[in-house]
Amino acid sequence: MRFLIVSDIHGNRFGLESVLTDAAGEYDTLLCLGDVVGYGAHPNECCQILREQNAISLSGNHDAAALGLISIEWFNPVATAAIEWTRAQLSEANREWLQTLPAQRDWPEHDFQAVHGSLREPWEEYIVGSSLAAATFNLMSRPLCFFGHTHIAACYAEGTPQGKRPEVQGVALPNGGEISLEDDEDDEPGMQWQYLINPGSCGQPRDGNTQARYALFDSEARHIEVRPVDYDCQAARQAILAAGLPKMLGDRLLQGR
Repeated sequence: MRFLIVSDIHGNRFGLESVLTDAAGEYDTLLCLGDVVGYGAHPNECCQILREQNAISLSGNHDAAALGLISIEWFNPVATAAIEWTRAQLSEANREWLQTLPAQRDWPEHDFQAVHGSLREPWEEYIVGSSLAAATFNLMSRPLCFFGHTHIAACYAEGTPQGKRPEVQGVALPNGGEISLEDDEDDEPGMQWQYLINPGSCGQPRDGNTQARYALFDSEARHIEVRPVDYDCQAARQAILAAGLPKMLGDRLLQGR
């Protein structure tokens, strides 16, 4: 099975549409890791695109906040303004669809799982370093887990030699990259590997690269490719300004921060 994996769309239809165009013909199933809405000017359009694609989607913290499922007390003023605007814009059909989404999911038939934030705190925790990655590695039931939430494309790998403590290595993927999952039989005897992969954000990147990011995962070949793709950042910014959303939300798209 070939999966197209996106995350943190945040109402940016321009980023999402560019990803779908770039990956056309190369996937069987579209998987979104959450935060379909929030920040951007097209929450309904992004929901509709995923629904029309029969996408499998997870719920992110901004999706939950837009539905009133979690408090926005700790959101900063800009994020709060965007959530309040999004709540007023969402159609009833899209609201009902968002209500059905889980924050994590397991695919035993393809030997991987996925979550928005982390397995320890699916809506809240940001995996931004090896120690936080280790906490989710300890909870994984599969050798591979995709996650989002940070808006930063990254790969964490945990190798556990027989009889020794596990070692976690992490690498950022601001310009994309390819990962072939290690086969234990090809490594030293007893070595076990686990992987945490973040495809980055296709709607609001925060690693200094303004391009939308996504991943392609071939579950049979056990191969993952994280790709960057250009999209019309200026159009996304102008839509944010026209909607009356905070200017910062448009400006940051031009900085990738």
